[in-house]
Amino acid sequence: MTSSPLIDRFLSLARIDGISLAERRVADEVTAMLTSHGVRVKEDNAGERLGGNTGNLLCYPPHYREDEPAIILTAHLDTVESTAGLIPVIDGVAIRSAGTTILGADNRLGLAILVQLLTDVASRQLPHRNFFTVFTVGEETGLFGAGLVDVGSAPVTGAYVFDCSKRPGVYIRESVGLHTFKAEFFGRTAHAGVAPEEGVNAVQLACAGVARLTIGRIDAETTANVGRIHGGDALNAVPAFATVEGEVRSFQPSRIARELARIRDVFTASAQPAGSMRFSHEADFEPYTLSLDAALVQHLESSMRRVGLDPKPIRYTGGSDANKYNARGVPAVNIGIGAQKPHSYEEFVLIEDLIKSSELAHALIAPVADGEEG
Repeated sequence: MTSSPLIDRFLSLARIDGISLAERRVADEVTAMLTSHGVRVKEDNAGERLGGNTGNLLCYPPHYREDEPAIILTAHLDTVESTAGLIPVIDGVAIRSAGTTILGADNRLGLAILVQLLTDVASRQLPHRNFFTVFTVGEETGLFGAGLVDVGSAPVTGAYVFDCSKRPGVYIRESVGLHTFKAEFFGRTAHAGVAPEEGVNAVQLACAGVARLTIGRIDAETTANVGRIHGGDALNAVPAFATVEGEVRSFQPSRIARELARIRDVFTASAQPAGSMRFSHEADFEPYTLSLDAALVQHLESSMRRVGLDPKPIRYTGGSDANKYNARGVPAVNIGIGAQKPHSYEEFVLIEDLIKSSELAHALIAPVADGEEG
């Protein structure tokens, strides 16, 4: 299969340039596609609040009932890099980039699946559970849009995020949380050639601290990384300031806190007594763990089996909009859609995975079966 409405939908969306916080063209195209089929699209003010040019899109099928419980199906509008000039290659088995850009399957694949779902529901008047879709902005740079989505006053029973690079059938039952940190080292400047003895080299203090850290995989639950270090203004001046930035990930909030405290203590010791250090950290996203008995998980697994998939719950060390929803009290799960090798020029998706993910989206919003809770 080299062409179908779903494949064409994906390719048309993948070609539109729309990196994080610059998703305007993608949002406009999605809005035009959906409103032409009678889908109501509401754009919030996330773009203004984040300094971007686009808000999150909340999309409601024609028969959406605002006063009743609903489920959310969601994807994000942005790509990690530009897809301008994308040359897609379709060999009958997979869709990939010719190698000059990323394919943009993360997350135009999820976007295409859910846009196609909405247009199918609207144009074919398919019966369905009460649902709406959310297309977020700024996901790749910090899950920013999902943190600002206002889902309304009606109870949302769960959110299904179409954004995992694993193949269909896999879903993320446990996800790490991530906290970033910054250590600012303060020394004393002096002329590097005339009076180096009068200076305190902040870069050296920072490097001494990094050298004493344990980074990488700390244990089965936890990783730590130093991703950026910089300081100094001139080659002939002893630098009075340097910063070290990094992250800690773990499945347990308490474990993140302990690791951050350890890093702070190491940096404090490396800075003293000659200099000083200021340490700060903040949550990027929090971890989540879903019970296998949770209604969200039960419905997902039954929907997967209905379309011939074998459910495979996994633990995962990356984050997604699902982390933001769970932190806000909305049960959410990230679902494998097969956007393999994301963030690389080798990114690809198997056509069978695209089709199966679309089938799963339809199954998730299918009407309540006899004996099944709504």
